[in-house]
Amino acid sequence: MGGQGDVAIIGAGITGLTCARALADAGLRVAVFDKGRGPGGRMSTRRTDGGLQFDHGAQLLPARDPGFAAWLADGGHAAPWPGQDGWVGRPAMAAIPRAMAQGLNLHQGAAVNRLIRRDGLWHLGGEGIDHRAARVVLAIPAPQARDLLGADDPLSDDLAQVRFYASVTVMAALDPDAPRPFVTRRGQGPLAWIAQDGTKPGRAGQPLTTWVVQADPDWSMAHIDLPFDELAAMIAPLLLAELGARPDQLRHAAAHRWLYAQAERPLGRAFLQDDARGLVVGGDWALGPLAEHGWASGRAMAAHLLARAS
Repeated sequence: MGGQGDVAIIGAGITGLTCARALADAGLRVAVFDKGRGPGGRMSTRRTDGGLQFDHGAQLLPARDPGFAAWLADGGHAAPWPGQDGWVGRPAMAAIPRAMAQGLNLHQGAAVNRLIRRDGLWHLGGEGIDHRAARVVLAIPAPQARDLLGADDPLSDDLAQVRFYASVTVMAALDPDAPRPFVTRRGQGPLAWIAQDGTKPGRAGQPLTTWVVQADPDWSMAHIDLPFDELAAMIAPLLLAELGARPDQLRHAAAHRWLYAQAERPLGRAFLQDDARGLVVGGDWALGPLAEHGWASGRAMAAHLLARAS
C-alpha cells in the first residue's frame, strides 16, 4: 500500500466515503485507508454462517435534510423502513457504504498509525502502509484523530472537546413461532432500543426472527469492558421477557460494543482545518449524532479542499 496521491483519507465511514467520492469525481487522486474489514463504520451488517444478518450499528437513518433524503433515494441501495421515521440500507445497512466505495482506491484492513508532515507531503505509515499525499482528511472519531495527530497538535484542543456516548449491542435470533409483539420499541437501560431487524426492506427469507437490542449510554458505560458473551448473557433474557418468549426459543445471541456510538457534545461546525498543512478533520461528531451529519461533514470537507485546489 505504497504510492503518492493528491489526497489521503483515513476512515471509510459515511464521512470519509462521501468526501472521497466527491474528490475522485472531480478528478483528484484519492486513496482511502480504513482499519476495518469492510467500509461503512457504524453503518455495518453482521452476518452468520447460519444465514442470519443483523444491522448491529446504525439502525435507522433519519433524513431531515432534503439533500440527504434525495441522496438516499438515488441508486436503489436504501429504502424507507415502513412505519419508522427513516431509511435503511437494502438488503442490509452495509449496502449503502459498499455502493459508495465502488471504484474508489480503498484499502481495507489498513490501520494508519503514523502520520507525519515532511517536505511538503503527508507520510502515512502502518503495517504494510507507506503512502504520501499532499493533503489528508481524517474522517475518524475525534479521540482517534487526536491520538493520531498527537496531543501537541494545533487541532488537539478542539478535538478534545468532543464527547461520545458508547453503546452495547446484542444481536438475537429466535424461532419463527416466538412472539413478535412489536417492530421497534424504545426503553431505557439495557433495552433502550429493540428492533425486529428482519422487518426492514430486503430482509425476507432468513430462517429465524432477528432482533437487535441497544443499551443506553449509562448502562453501556457501566458494562463496556465485559466480555461479549457475558453481555449477551445479560441482555438476551431481558429481551425474551420483553417479547414474552421462552428461553428455548432463543437460537442465537451475540454482543458488540461501540466505543464511539454517537456524539454527546458535537464540535459545532462541519470540520476542522489547517490549510497551511493541507489537513481537514471531520465526521458525524462535528455536527451531530446522525449519519446525515457525517454526510454533511464529508461534503463540506470535499468542497473546502476542491476550492483550495482550484
